Amino acid sequence: MERKRVLVVDDEEPIRRLALQVLVDSGFEVHCAASAAEALQLVREHLFDVAVLDFLLPDMDGIRLHSEIRRMDAELADKTLFISGVDQSNESLRYYADSGGFLPKPFKIDELIAGVRALVGD
Repeated sequence: MERKRVLVVDDEEPIRRLALQVLVDSGFEVHCAASAAEALQLVREHLFDVAVLDFLLPDMDGIRLHSEIRRMDAELADKTLFISGVDQSNESLRYYADSGGFLPKPFKIDELIAGVRALVGD
C-alpha cells in the first residue's frame, strides 16, 4: 500500500521537525517547507494528499498560500489543515473549516495525526 503524502509548511523549525517525526512514525510520507515559496515549489514537483499549513509565514499569509495551492491543485486545497497560534477569529475559523480543518498552536500530537488521517480518509 502506498503511503499518503503530506506537505507540512511552517516557518518554525521545531514544529516542522515534530510534524515530520510523528507523521512519518504514523506511516505518512512527509515533505516540509519553511516558507510559502518552498511550499509552492514542492506542490509543483509532487502530488500531495494533505497539506498542513501555518497561517503566518514570512513571505505570504496562509490564506494567500492556500489560494495559490487551489489554483495549482484544487483537490489538495480541499484537504488542508491550518495551524496557527494567532488568527482565530470567527471568520478565519470558518475559512479553515471549509478548507479541511484547523488546529490551534500549541496542538497535541494526537490531534495532528487525527486531523491528517481524517483528511486522507484513514
